[in-house]
Amino acid sequence: MSEKRNMVICAAAREIGISEGNMLNVFVTYQHGIYEVTFTTEWMTYDMFIDENTMEVLGIDYRPIPINSLLAKLPEAVQDVS
Repeated sequence: MSEKRNMVICAAAREIGISEGNMLNVFVTYQHGIYEVTFTTEWMTYDMFIDENTMEVLGIDYRPIPINSLLAKLPEAVQDVS
């Protein structure tokens, strides 16, 4: 499973043009011939569906990380956005 898992992660990274090292919080699940890869980058959250046999990306859902989550990572002195 780990070799397939690595191939799926590589396919997901290649699809959006990033290196695997830029993928954070990676979760891979499998059901009925389809892998689901969920991960974040510095600014975005991705949910991808990849075919087991062809490693073709069948679908992508992506959205920005909520601003409150980004602000929580900043020092308190710079968190005021008003």
